[in-house]
Amino acid sequence: MERKSPFKFDLAKCPPQVVAKGGTIQEANQGTFPNLAGNGLSIYLLTLEPGAVRVPHWHPDAAELDYCLAGKARFGLGFPDAEWERFDLEAGQIAILPQGWFHYIQNVGEETMRMLVIFNNPNPNDIGISEGFQAIPKEVLGLTFGVAADRFEGLDLNVAYIAPQ
Repeated sequence: MERKSPFKFDLAKCPPQVVAKGGTIQEANQGTFPNLAGNGLSIYLLTLEPGAVRVPHWHPDAAELDYCLAGKARFGLGFPDAEWERFDLEAGQIAILPQGWFHYIQNVGEETMRMLVIFNNPNPNDIGISEGFQAIPKEVLGLTFGVAADRFEGLDLNVAYIAPQ
């Protein structure tokens, strides 16, 4: 009888922890794959349908290494000096996103995009733009962007992880 190894995890067959109209995220972190604890690693399988976007976010406690398995992704990466870089990734290519840098991932191809997202943290934090905006009064947003506060009325601030939902 074959013994189930605690060192093996079937990421492709685990139920997605995030399910949205535009895609899914399957996670191998210390919660789903306990043997990752103490090793400083986690890996996620991000699937995005054409046109979908992994909403703008940052990881304050982890760098991110992305490996494109299928499809075509566009990354937007915000630098600490307020500059941005946009670049595309295709199957077989990797990208590094430094810890704490604001970024998004969009499927700009015509097929489903699949990407491995690897972190140097067994359970990385994720702060999305929706959560960030929820914490800021509309008056402060208006002052920040130089527009009337009522411009921020009606925003759907419950979009988490993947858009559209």
